[in-house]
Amino acid sequence: MEPVAFTLRNDKLLPCLITPCKVSQAYDSSSNTPRPISIEVKGLWDTGASCTVITKEAANKLGIQPITQSITYHAQGESLVNIYFINVILPNGIDIMGIKASEGKLSGFDVLIGMDVINCGDFSITHRNNGTVFSFQIPSTHEYDFVKQIDNSKTLSKPKQKKKR
Repeated sequence: MEPVAFTLRNDKLLPCLITPCKVSQAYDSSSNTPRPISIEVKGLWDTGASCTVITKEAANKLGIQPITQSITYHAQGESLVNIYFINVILPNGIDIMGIKASEGKLSGFDVLIGMDVINCGDFSITHRNNGTVFSFQIPSTHEYDFVKQIDNSKTLSKPKQKKKR
């Protein structure tokens, strides 16, 4: 698979990363079957969430039914929530298939994009010049290691010492 990416740029420090995306009932995008309807939603990217969350309103717009229920744990305790089988279509057009999304109450966005989606590729965020640059690509193509990068730049910038004879 050729890498596909998207980048979100803002000249301010963003308190959260919200991108447009689409969601649909789960389907195999590589098959010839007709694609189900998808709806455009706002997705909040959350590296602290292990799984993706969808609002009941978004699930209702899609006309999908829960596949099961599960106990979820949160600050107020625990509760039984619906689980939906969905696809998430990212801003770069990549279709992340077969995501088990928990139903949740969200404010200001319709989908919380968790590590189950983020782990499919490379995620980076930088804040140079007090702005925000968020970029995501699928599939992963290389490793980012800031310590190694700094060490390499120090080695390259050191003046070469003359050998004593």
